[in-house]
Amino acid sequence: MNPFPFEELQKILELNDTELVTDELLYKSTISYIEKELDYPLEDKNYNELQTVRDCKVYTNQDNITEMVNIIDMNTKLRVPHCVIDGRTIFLLDIKLEGHVLFMNYNAGFIPETFPADLKEAIIKIFLLKKKEFIKQINHEDDYSFEVPMDVQKIIEHYRRKNY
Repeated sequence: MNPFPFEELQKILELNDTELVTDELLYKSTISYIEKELDYPLEDKNYNELQTVRDCKVYTNQDNITEMVNIIDMNTKLRVPHCVIDGRTIFLLDIKLEGHVLFMNYNAGFIPETFPADLKEAIIKIFLLKKKEFIKQINHEDDYSFEVPMDVQKIIEHYRRKNY
């Protein structure tokens, strides 16, 4: 599920019902553009990974963890009952896990309740730019060019850096 659905964009911008098909395609293009720039999907997805415990902590490959479904100690095949999640860092409360390999199953991404307002604003601005470019192309105007404003680039860069 997309954390910022098209229907919400439609309400915010009061889009015409006659252009909904085109607008939805432009919206999907905008989301694809943002995800490509960020190098990770926006929607909440399930991930599985193996990580080795170092200094009683492990690091996930994905940011924005929404739910830690399961952590299994692959050395003992037992479930790890307690941990503290801080961003990508999982702090383990049992020192006996040091050096063990853990199988982690978790959900990460954005959900509607956690979707950042500045990223939503960036999506809206890029959508409007794409729509303006599309209209110029339909009208066969020669001066159409898609250039993302610096303030939107800074927002995208912030979330890209945050992921590394």
